[in-house]
Amino acid sequence: MSETDIEEQQRNKSKIDETMEMLIIEKQALDELIYKLELLKRKLDGLYTSSGVDPEEWLDNQQVCQRLDISKRALQNLRASGLLPFSQTGAKMKYKPADVEKIFLMGYKKDA
Repeated sequence: MSETDIEEQQRNKSKIDETMEMLIIEKQALDELIYKLELLKRKLDGLYTSSGVDPEEWLDNQQVCQRLDISKRALQNLRASGLLPFSQTGAKMKYKPADVEKIFLMGYKKDA
């Protein structure tokens, strides 16, 4: 191995070291985080159950507007900005419930 190769390896190792962080968390805090995530999952599962929509079904514009409590224009802005992926067949737009859920969790507001 040449000196240049060794120097490049050291530079690459240095780059890796700069980007890697280690977070130390107490077990109690981790357990609390897991508990809260499980509560959130149950709450979201409840939303699907109460709405009668299968999480694997695609949603239309009206359903998304109702779930997010936003206007059609706000929905159009979400599509245009790339925040909400969609599929289009002709004039109909469809959205995956999981993608809508992400927007909901982000706390998107219609006046944002």
